[in-house]
Amino acid sequence: MKNTLQWKIPGQEFEDGSLVTDWKKIEGNPWHLQIESQYEMTFDIYEHDGQFWKLYQARWVIEGTTGYLYRYGGQACRMTQVQYRQTVRSPHSGLLKQAGDLEWVRVYEVDKRIHQVMRIGRINPKDDNSVFVEKLA
Repeated sequence: MKNTLQWKIPGQEFEDGSLVTDWKKIEGNPWHLQIESQYEMTFDIYEHDGQFWKLYQARWVIEGTTGYLYRYGGQACRMTQVQYRQTVRSPHSGLLKQAGDLEWVRVYEVDKRIHQVMRIGRINPKDDNSVFVEKLA
């Protein structure tokens, strides 16, 4: 099992043959202004093929137009939702997280000393390396 999926056709089809329109969006996030880049960015969590994936999207307004132009990020990242056991700096976002806070982190960022796994995609020992399976199981 790969931890990322690249685009086969940007914004439409992934390397595994799935279409972005077939993915089920399970959580949305607000748009955040990227001041130095003059665009806004967000990410949503999708469910696809028994796994959870984070997919970035950017939007901006081209001078002289009246609507946004949207583009997806370069890849989808496999994610797990965790709850923090204590106040600590997030290994994913770098933000200070309080005990009880929830966050989606990349599967390889899970640390059982500070995280309790709340939502995880299907574990398949044939596809996932044994270290990853042991870490999350």
